[in-house]
Amino acid sequence: MAIEERVVNLEEVLARFIEQSNAILAANREDLAANRVHIAAIHAEVAEIRASNARTDRQLLQMQHQAEKDRQQAEKDRQQIEKDRQQAERDRKEFNKRLAEISDSMGTLIEDMVAPCGFKLAQAIFADQEAQTCGIRLKARHPANPGEMMELDLLAVGPTKALVVEVKRRIDAGKAEEYRRKLQRLPEFFPALAGKTVCAAVASVYLEPSVIAFLNRQKLYGIAMGEEVMEVVNLGQF
Repeated sequence: MAIEERVVNLEEVLARFIEQSNAILAANREDLAANRVHIAAIHAEVAEIRASNARTDRQLLQMQHQAEKDRQQAEKDRQQIEKDRQQAERDRKEFNKRLAEISDSMGTLIEDMVAPCGFKLAQAIFADQEAQTCGIRLKARHPANPGEMMELDLLAVGPTKALVVEVKRRIDAGKAEEYRRKLQRLPEFFPALAGKTVCAAVASVYLEPSVIAFLNRQKLYGIAMGEEVMEVVNLGQF
C-alpha cells in the first residue's frame, strides 16, 4: 500500500513538472517570436536610415556640383565685367584723346573743358583757401614795353595764391622750360600777382603716366579729364 502511494505521488510530481516545463517552453517560444519581430523592425529601421543617408549624400553631391557651377559662372561673370571695365577705360581714354585733338584744333579746349572747373581746380591745389576770381584767355601788355604781350589760358586768384594754367596738347622739356620763363615774368605783366604764391599747371584732356612723371619732376601740376570733369592728376606727388 505504501509503495502504491509513492508511485501515485511520483506520477503527480512528474505530471506537474511536465506541465511547468511545457508552460516555460511556450513562454520562451513567445519571447523568441517577439524578439524576432523586434529584430526585424530594427533591420527595417537600419535599412531606412541607410536609404535616407544615401538620398542625403546624393542631394549633397548635387548641391556641391551646382555650387561649383555657380562659382565657375560667377568667375566668368567677374572676368567679363573686368574685361568690360578695361575696355570702357580704354574707350574713355581714346575718346579723351580724340576730344583733345578736336578741341585743340578748334581752339575751344579752354572754354569747353577747363574754364567750367577753374574754381574747383584752384581749391584742390590751394587746399587752404578758395579762389576769389577766375578768368580765361587773359591778356596784358608790358607796362614799360607795350609791344610785349602775355596771355594766360586760365588764371584763378585767391588771397595769397594764384593758379596759372597753360593748356597744352603735348608737353616736353623744351615747352616746360619755356613755360617756366613765362612764369618768371608773370609779375611784370600782372603786377597784382606780385607777392602771391604762384601754382603752375599744365592742362590737357589726357596725360600719359610718363608725362605725369615728367610734370612731377618739373614741379608742375597736371590737369586732365577725370570720370566726368577735369581733375588734378598729381596732387601731393611733388
